[in-house]
Amino acid sequence: MSSLSSLIRLFLLFILAIFILLFFYVGLYSPKEKNISALQKDTQLLEQKLLSLKQKQSSLKEAPMPQKRSTLDVPLELINSFPSTNDIPELLSSWTRQGKKMEIEFLLFKPLEENNLGSLIEMPIEMTLRGTYQQTLEFFNSLASSQRKILLSNIEMSRPENKNGQYVISTHALATTFRKGD
Repeated sequence: MSSLSSLIRLFLLFILAIFILLFFYVGLYSPKEKNISALQKDTQLLEQKLLSLKQKQSSLKEAPMPQKRSTLDVPLELINSFPSTNDIPELLSSWTRQGKKMEIEFLLFKPLEENNLGSLIEMPIEMTLRGTYQQTLEFFNSLASSQRKILLSNIEMSRPENKNGQYVISTHALATTFRKGD
């Protein structure tokens, strides 16, 4: 009877080993194999897309790039009122003279990159100045009432500081003017 029971034990052990192997295959190996094959398919698709994008890029490099220009409907009289040359240095020195008369201290004048708008070229200038609130407003008013068209934007004022009995503020602004384009 012991030989029969050892045969049954061996058979049960064999069946148990098959179940364990089946569990590992179905539970662990098979899902990862499916995941790996799906990732390989995705990789092939992405490589094909990359190849087509590289081909498009090379064809775009060969073609001349059209210049980016936005067109504005600006009346001819207004365009003719702007200077045709870049006169930023003269403009900044006249602003400095105006500000000195108003007792304003200039900390920064920084011309930024020009933007071609077709018939006009936009010339932004970053500036920082220091003076009383009234002096700053008078200076901005003189810029607004000048013959040259100037747009003031992004105005940031600091907290007032007491300096020699006057409350002084630092003001950072973007002044934009124009000149004739092509």
